Amino acid sequence: CQSGTWQKNGGGTVQMVTATASDWNQPIATATCPSGKKVTGGGGMCSFSNAILKRSSPSGNSAWVAGCSQNTNQNQYYSVTTYALCQ
Repeated sequence: CQSGTWQKNGGGTVQMVTATASDWNQPIATATCPSGKKVTGGGGMCSFSNAILKRSSPSGNSAWVAGCSQNTNQNQYYSVTTYALCQ
């Protein structure tokens, strides 16, 4: 990996794109691939220990979306980071 870009054997370049969103309740972030690239995988991570990843899925053929939700009644400001693998 060099500057967020992976090179696989016998194929094209795989680039990781990230996006982060913060909110008091259920932040959602969408990581979008550069023009001409398609999403091949992805994931998400919540910043608050009592938050759970509620959504992590492709959004069309060129983005990945992830969202978190609190697992407690605490009113916490937290974030989600979404990762898209693009090729």
